[in-house]
Amino acid sequence: MKCLLLLFLSFVILLPFAGATTTTSAKANANASRNLLWANNIQSENGHNLGRLEIFEGQDAVQVADAFVHNIPSHFGGDIIGDPIDFRSNLLDIVCESSSISCSTKVPLMYRKTVSDEHGNTLGAVEIYENEEVIDAVVRFLRQSKANVDEIALKNYMFQQACGLDRVLCTRNVAVVFDQMIQENDGSPIDRLVIYENEEPADKVYQWCKDNNVETYYDFIVESACNSDNVICKRKQPVYLSISISDPDGAHINMLELKHGNEPADDIFAFFATNGLFKKKWDFHGMVKQICTRPSVKCNREKAVKYFDNNFSMGNEVLGKLVIWEDEEVVDVLYNIRKHYNMTVHDQRVSFNEICKRPEVPCNRMKAIVYKKTEITKLDYEKFGNETCKRQFVGVKYLASFNDLPFGDEISKMLKDDTAVTVVEHPLFCVLLLFTLQILFFLLVSIPLVDKKVHPALKLVAPIFILAFVSILQAVLVEPNPSVDKAMHTFEGKLPDIIVLEGEEPVDALLKWGKEAAKDHHPIVRENIYWELLDELCTQTESLRCTRDRAWEYLDLGIMTHMGNEYTIDFYNPHVDPISRKECLPIHMSDDDEQITKEVEVLDTCVEKAAIDFCAYLVPPPNNCVRDLTLHIASQLRMTNERRFETKCSYKRLGLEMDAPGKELYKKAALEVMKRGMNMSPYARVDNGTVTHDVWSTETTSAYTAIDTFAKIKDPEAREWNDKPCTPYFGGALCAKYDKDGNMKIEV
Repeated sequence: MKCLLLLFLSFVILLPFAGATTTTSAKANANASRNLLWANNIQSENGHNLGRLEIFEGQDAVQVADAFVHNIPSHFGGDIIGDPIDFRSNLLDIVCESSSISCSTKVPLMYRKTVSDEHGNTLGAVEIYENEEVIDAVVRFLRQSKANVDEIALKNYMFQQACGLDRVLCTRNVAVVFDQMIQENDGSPIDRLVIYENEEPADKVYQWCKDNNVETYYDFIVESACNSDNVICKRKQPVYLSISISDPDGAHINMLELKHGNEPADDIFAFFATNGLFKKKWDFHGMVKQICTRPSVKCNREKAVKYFDNNFSMGNEVLGKLVIWEDEEVVDVLYNIRKHYNMTVHDQRVSFNEICKRPEVPCNRMKAIVYKKTEITKLDYEKFGNETCKRQFVGVKYLASFNDLPFGDEISKMLKDDTAVTVVEHPLFCVLLLFTLQILFFLLVSIPLVDKKVHPALKLVAPIFILAFVSILQAVLVEPNPSVDKAMHTFEGKLPDIIVLEGEEPVDALLKWGKEAAKDHHPIVRENIYWELLDELCTQTESLRCTRDRAWEYLDLGIMTHMGNEYTIDFYNPHVDPISRKECLPIHMSDDDEQITKEVEVLDTCVEKAAIDFCAYLVPPPNNCVRDLTLHIASQLRMTNERRFETKCSYKRLGLEMDAPGKELYKKAALEVMKRGMNMSPYARVDNGTVTHDVWSTETTSAYTAIDTFAKIKDPEAREWNDKPCTPYFGGALCAKYDKDGNMKIEV
């Protein structure tokens, strides 16, 4: 047909322009103003003159040819050209050969609808081509334009508008986004792969490959599908198990998906991270163990990988494989890499933010641990230096191997009883035990009936056996075991680890540690152990640098959320140190903002520096990070100062820290009292002695609070009792402390 038509058209080009189709005068006038690009008289194979086909500048050749062909049956009858689509296709083959005609497609457009947003801005157009499903055209528009519209409403509207049109299909309501015949390497067909809009391409391709026994083609096919314009791939790994996870109240959280090629623990970890289950204190390892018991799940390990990159680069260095495990912090791993390869701090922070912006990678800190001291025992820092380990008699009771023996657990509990400990630790315990056993034996053999049955040799051997038994008991069970003594020495004086973070002053980290350690081993701060450890940090540790030996007040000023991760805003207040606060100079922000006016009293260079240091860890930092954070810190600092006398901590009330020297306590208390218009000897009076306070004002209350606070810490003994951590009772309404005699005292 195509060959016959081509020959015929070559012949009719030489014919005169007879038999051209008639047009209206308006249409003719419109066409007259445009250039004619292509024209020919068209005849059928049997010689019927079908009219003249003209294509003008600005017209779509496909649409003009389609209109021409579909008007033929109405004039000449349906059988004159045979199949209209074949006739049009052959006609377009000739038309599109012309250099003046551009044919991007040979399928005519049946319907076109422009889509606009709520403000009238044009987002694009839904175009439905001949014999195309309406739903396919709508989904193609949505995915290629990425328009933010109500998809359901748009689909319903297009169904109503286009489904009645000629040559438009409405046989389904789910779009096909990928439809292709897959071939072998030699070109032989395998099968047709069809992916619908509501299917995950990776899962559909994997199942298709499995059904056709061509799993080796998976990577190539899924890559081809995901690169298609209308296909959206959320992942390229197929899922072999999906589990709906709900909270204790039955509310659906999300679908847990285990992917082929992934370790189940890694997928579960990512699920916990993206759905905030770590913050909710869910049992991660409990779920891993539960999932791994399923027959369809194979677990090679229960420890999860938090982040993996097979070709990790940092700065300008390609470092190869990087694995960060669940118990590692991203910033700690990157810090060690930076130190090892001598990279810059900026390189570390860029890589940190690149990794931590992933929702499946939780980052709890943005500052790395630069120093960590473990296995700290308070008994190693007593007043007279390292002391001899306390002897743990019957140390076998602490051994797990002994507790695993038959009745070992019951015997161990009995030996740990206070009465048993007192008896066993008595120096004459084994002597008295030997004497008692010997007496019992001689009393037994003194009985005539027994004496006749006992061989004379046994009377000699038995006392020797009793002596050997008691000796073995003394050596093995009763006498101390050096390894047990050392372990108990460490256990009884065990203190938390000292951790110093990036940018943190060692003395600040040490004071935080001291307050935590004092909960079980008071006193710590200002004691021998505190000063020895500070000296070790500042003079014996190469990785640390100390610029001061006086701690600043630690304030937790909330959190900042950056790229989905929450970071604590830690601020060390230098104003508690009379020397350091002199370096904090007032600053002025050229703004009429009401908040700046309110915080002007606490806005200084120290606050601004803290904000600058914090924002430097965030790459890129949020807009106006330094300004906004400076105002936030200043606001929180102002509120802290206003509420100091509402706290229970004596040092916070006076604006000091726990390591403040004794000579500063009275000065600070007196200053607070005098600022409130009252007197505190031996300082000069703030009035002439004639002023009386008839009304118990807020200022008067605060002044007496300062006096009372000083009384609690005025001497070393009172200060040690004040610093002693208390045990809260009744929801924190009461606080109990124990004195040196073991008596409990309740404080309100």
